[in-house]
Amino acid sequence: MIKEQNAGYTKFRRKLVVGYLILCALLFALLGWKVLSEYESDRQAAAAVTKNSARAMAAHVGEIIDAVDQSLRISASAISALDESALTPDAVLPLLAVSSQASDSRHWLLFIDASGKGVVASSGLPVRDVSFADRSYFLDASVIHADQLHVGGPAIGHVSKRRLFFLSRRVESPSGKFLGVIAAPVDAKRVADVFERARLGPEMSISLTMKGSMIVARAPLFEESFGADLSGLVRPNPAVLIEGTFEADSPFRGERRLFSYTPVASLPLMVVVGVTRDSWAADSRSDFIAGLVGLAVALIVALFSGRVALEQYMRLERVEASQRKLIDQLHCAKMDLARGERRLRMIADSVTARVAYVNADERYTYHNTGPSGAPSGASLGKTLLETHGPEVYEAIKKDARQALSGERVDVERIYVVDGQSRCFKHQYTPDFTSEGRVMGYYAMITDITEFKMIQKRLLHLARVDGLTGLPNRAELLDRLVTALARCRRTATAMACLYLDIDRFKEVNDTLGHAGGDCVLTEFSRRLRQCVRESDTIARLSGDEFAIVLEDIGRSEEAQGVAAKIIACMAVPFNIEGQLRVVTTSIGVALANPLEDDPRSLLRAADAALYRAKRAGRNRLES
Repeated sequence: MIKEQNAGYTKFRRKLVVGYLILCALLFALLGWKVLSEYESDRQAAAAVTKNSARAMAAHVGEIIDAVDQSLRISASAISALDESALTPDAVLPLLAVSSQASDSRHWLLFIDASGKGVVASSGLPVRDVSFADRSYFLDASVIHADQLHVGGPAIGHVSKRRLFFLSRRVESPSGKFLGVIAAPVDAKRVADVFERARLGPEMSISLTMKGSMIVARAPLFEESFGADLSGLVRPNPAVLIEGTFEADSPFRGERRLFSYTPVASLPLMVVVGVTRDSWAADSRSDFIAGLVGLAVALIVALFSGRVALEQYMRLERVEASQRKLIDQLHCAKMDLARGERRLRMIADSVTARVAYVNADERYTYHNTGPSGAPSGASLGKTLLETHGPEVYEAIKKDARQALSGERVDVERIYVVDGQSRCFKHQYTPDFTSEGRVMGYYAMITDITEFKMIQKRLLHLARVDGLTGLPNRAELLDRLVTALARCRRTATAMACLYLDIDRFKEVNDTLGHAGGDCVLTEFSRRLRQCVRESDTIARLSGDEFAIVLEDIGRSEEAQGVAAKIIACMAVPFNIEGQLRVVTTSIGVALANPLEDDPRSLLRAADAALYRAKRAGRNRLES
């Protein structure tokens, strides 16, 4: 009996040991799987944060470069209309279309002539006759097509001594002759300051690089990283800029980091966002240590209880242990699910746009919160009609139906918000099942009102002379086209007056450029007094002006207006307390709407002005 009991005990002990070994192996495997899955989950969350941050920063940098390039295009177009002999600082400076001329602005404009010599900078930096011929933003931009934008690498400013990167365009005359390069030095420190404000924590770094190699701007460590070569760090082919994520050692602090990179539009620029591995791996390590401690305690307790307990109690213990394990796994699964949902909600709520999901019944099943989140009155389960009301629903119904039919929708719409008109960009992306059926669509709605206002202001600046407030040459040519068409339609007459200030160079030489500006401003004011409100006065360049007179009965009326202007200018100008006699010469050309175009009419008036100059000035010729 004792032998049977010993045999039974031995058999039970053998089974118990084998069971404990198996249980130990399973627990270690489960612990390893849980830690690895937790690590991978945290890593994916970190990758999602860096990827979204990289996309947001790439879009912001793209907007900055688009705004700068718009200034480049406007200025290049205006300069190309000048004769090569007229490419002087006084003639070019008013054409540099920037909103600010402060030397500490985010960017400024610089014109370099065809020989590589600086002409003028909108910031006031002394670039006149400074050689930029060896700079890549001049060399590379001079050989590309005029419609292409050249993006230069990081460099120290030739004159400003600031850390910059350059955008430049080739400037050529209407005949295709190379006139020079218009460049926009962009202050890399300002871009780094934007990155600094966008960092979600001290462990995050944001960098702007040239094709994944040289750093243009970085936060933090801007000074140390400027111009650093990352060709050995960034793994994708820089010639094919696509999104991606990788791990590598930081070249500045040496710690292991996770990087996500996103190209900036179609430009040779890339935004790289990185976080330290410790930012997500620390929790996994602490969980692993806690799991090991718990596992060791559980095994020791089970071992001692197995030595004392009988077979029936061991079976009961196993049942209870299995139940506890299942409960723990269920609890962990719930916590993982809740943690993942919180991360997704945090990311969506931090996006400066309205993000939502609308199902096939046109009902909201998800929307983010915050200032740019859910619309007023939005609630999960409500339809578009219930949320927005009949008026707005009628405006967006077509777009919603188009997205639910499987088409991507990108549209801009204007709404009245708090009594103000605001412009929003709607982006609807269909959600397809594996069988190709549309279950709903993802909606992202972004407020682009400020961008539209900036765009409108830049267009206005490109058409108005900054000193006198008069239309410039480009605006005058457009109005001449409309005026000639109106004359042909109504069979009325029109004339063009081309005039300049006699001996204006002497004014600048004696009164200085500030005095010359005062003369131009007073001259413009008197011109307005001499014509009708329906007539057009434009400043072409320097001291040259043009006036378009519509709906005149005969040529003598145009000559009368010209005589009135000459008489008006006879009154001495009071320039900073000094009286100065300023006269003008005027060329008058009567338009032939069936034959003339704007440029030929201006040439005819200019030729008449030349005759007035030769005849002694302070007179008119037709």
